[in-house]
Amino acid sequence: MRNLLEKLDALETPLEVFFRDDDAGWEDERLLELISRFAGLPLDLAVIPAYLSPGLAATLVELPVGMHQHGFSHTNHQVEGRKCEFGPARDRAQQFEDIAVGRVRLSELLGERLDPFFTPPWNRCTADTGSVLAELGYSLLSRESKAEPLGALPELNVHLDVARLSPDELDTRFAALAGSGEPVGVMFHHGVMEAEDMALASSLLQLLAEHPNVLARSMAQLCP
Repeated sequence: MRNLLEKLDALETPLEVFFRDDDAGWEDERLLELISRFAGLPLDLAVIPAYLSPGLAATLVELPVGMHQHGFSHTNHQVEGRKCEFGPARDRAQQFEDIAVGRVRLSELLGERLDPFFTPPWNRCTADTGSVLAELGYSLLSRESKAEPLGALPELNVHLDVARLSPDELDTRFAALAGSGEPVGVMFHHGVMEAEDMALASSLLQLLAEHPNVLARSMAQLCP
């Protein structure tokens, strides 16, 4: 992380960062392993309503993590094109039902620990999704930084995926973002993270936790 360290050392204003791990409800052991590596840094979990078990829910509510809704069942409904659970193949009524039912299930399992945020699976959704979220009273949408804003509610998007970048790529791309003046979102996918990915995550988290020019925030703290 040489490039990132040099960029952080040179900053005049501390860099805000936040961390989002997707697909809570899958691969519970890997999820808990990733959470254990944060040790004091804030982590937000995007939780799949259809797959969150009561046992995992009971464990998570005892941990210092943020939790919000990740679609409904993480199912691809597109016949062609990129995978999407809340894409053009589904009308507004269908999206409304899944989002509303998913929120009820998460509320029953997580109670007041559930934040009114929404991350669509594969970080993709439509204008109808934004309209539904606004109608249901969600306060934040989180996708990828390249996504065009929907304009329906505030958005807080991620920029880097630790599970899909090599150490050199992560270093270079993170360093390039560090001077943007905007919060940098770091995404994890615990379910596909092997030992080397977990080790990379630990190295990155240690650097960020110890550097005086880094302010680690929860999504709730950055929500407008």
